[in-house]
Amino acid sequence: MKKVFITLAVMFIIGIGCKKNLDPGGGPCACSPVTEAYFSLSIKSSNGSDLLNATNTGAFTKDQIQLYYKDAQGVSKPVEFSIRPPFSTPKTAYAFNQIFSTTLAEIARGGNNIFFLKLGNRPPMEMNVKVIGTKTERLLIDQTEVPLETSVADDDFYIKSIFSLKL
Repeated sequence: MKKVFITLAVMFIIGIGCKKNLDPGGGPCACSPVTEAYFSLSIKSSNGSDLLNATNTGAFTKDQIQLYYKDAQGVSKPVEFSIRPPFSTPKTAYAFNQIFSTTLAEIARGGNNIFFLKLGNRPPMEMNVKVIGTKTERLLIDQTEVPLETSVADDDFYIKSIFSLKL
């Protein structure tokens, strides 16, 4: 009886200790995944080249990008982000880098939905972000709606949640 109790206790501890945050689109996990809100934006030139890929002409490096919001006193606060590289899923591939931030989505979900994006020496663009649950539902940049990515099949949920800005 003691061995059965110990075995059940070990299985219980393993079961509750195996929760992971998954990178959206990162594939299945045998454990119970914890999902979180995220924001993802690709930036393309008028000819369709990736402006977050440093090898392309006119592209922006992470150091040339500022993402921030203003608090109640009007003080600028930086928002943590990363440049997510192109990736593929079992169904398709996405060939563009993206500005990726869970921090921005969490702040927007908390009620502050105005952010600013500064690319290189361009003037800052005002972003209005609407997050419901874990999904970023809408993005306006300088009062113009930014479309979601449309380059893939309708059933690819993650790629269909990437906003695609053309400069």
